Parts: sequence; C-alpha cells; structure tokens
Amino acid sequence: MVLNKLTLSKITKLTHDVYELIFASADDFNVIPGQFVTFILPSWLRRAYSVAYQKWKTFEFIIKRLENWRWWSIEVCDLEVWCEISYIWPVWNFLLSDSEASKLFIWTWTWFAPLYFQIKAALEKWSKEKMRLIFWIRREEDIFYENELKKLKNDYTNFDYLLFLSREDTFKYRKWYVTDFLRSENIFNYHEYYICWSAQMVVDARSRLDKLWINKEKIFFEQY
Repeated sequence: MVLNKLTLSKITKLTHDVYELIFASADDFNVIPGQFVTFILPSWLRRAYSVAYQKWKTFEFIIKRLENWRWWSIEVCDLEVWCEISYIWPVWNFLLSDSEASKLFIWTWTWFAPLYFQIKAALEKWSKEKMRLIFWIRREEDIFYENELKKLKNDYTNFDYLLFLSREDTFKYRKWYVTDFLRSENIFNYHEYYICWSAQMVVDARSRLDKLWINKEKIFFEQY
C-alpha cells in the first residue's frame, strides 16, 4: 500500500497548550472546508484532525496538546519540522451550505478549525450572507487566532465575532458561556447554525435551539 505524505514545514506555539502546524504536500488535492485528514502517526496510531485552512499545497492545523488526556496529541505536537507523516485523504460531511442564509457559528477551543476554514473560504469567495462566530475559552491567556479574526472582520463587513471567557472577567473580555448567548433576541437574525464542540455541549446547544423553535434541518454540527 502506497501512502500519501505530508511534510511539516512550520510549527508555532499559539498558547501554552495550542499549536499551529503547517504541512506541505507534494500532491495536488483539495479539502472542502469542514473536512478532516487522518494522520498516520509514527506510532502507527491513526488520528483525525480538521483542516483549519488550505492554500494551494499547504495545510494548516490547530491542535491542542493535552498532557494527561489524548496522549496522541503530544506525539503530534512533538513532531519535528521537515519530518514526513502519512495521511489518509480528507473526508466528512460537515460542510457549509451554499445558500445565502445568514449563518451563526458556535465553537470552543480547537474545535475552531473547521468553522474557521468554512468562514474564511466563504469570505474569500465574496459570499454576501451575514456570518457571526461566537466562542469561548477559559482565560485570556488561552486566546489564539484573534488577530486573524480581527483581520477578517476588518476586510469583510458581513463577518463579525464575539469572544467570551468562562473562568474570568477582564477589562477587555466578558465572562460568559456561549450557550448563554443562545436566546431569541440574539439569534433571530440567523437562519443556519453551525456547531463544532464536544458531544455533550453539542447536545446542549441543539437542545437550546430546539426550544427556540429552530428548524432542525438548519442546524449543522460536528462533535468529538
């Protein structure tokens, strides 16, 4: 069996436990925003990671390194630059609709990756629908990619985002949970909902939307 290869060209530590890994491919292949690639690690363990962005033959991933849980994340984040890693072609059906309906995106932590790719790719194609991303992390020190989100907001008038902290109040950021945002007065302007989160939190968010009489066919989700 001939395996496809990616080469790690750059790794950046975004926070104390979140890393950005950029891989280059010798092959031409396109990832649909929202899909994931399965890495075959040096230990031969197979782990799937959503692509955060693709630009020609380079692929960005945002990965949380967990010392005491999901030990394989340590193996991924400890890869050395210019090492090669085998992968399995991108798959999955958590895709952005091509409708002109206004869209609300909900995420936390590194579940950010597929939604960021969906939003950025849509904006770069000059999609005109209103898009808002809401997310939370624990503390201000955990924030990553806010400069990238600010740039999207400045470049595209139809995009906005809200960032909340769950463990602290600061001068700049409000202590709040994303699910607290899901009230009729906050969501009535949106007609499609994209959620990427842990299984229980996806259930919670969908339940709240259901109680607000949101059509289930307009709720798209990915859970891990």
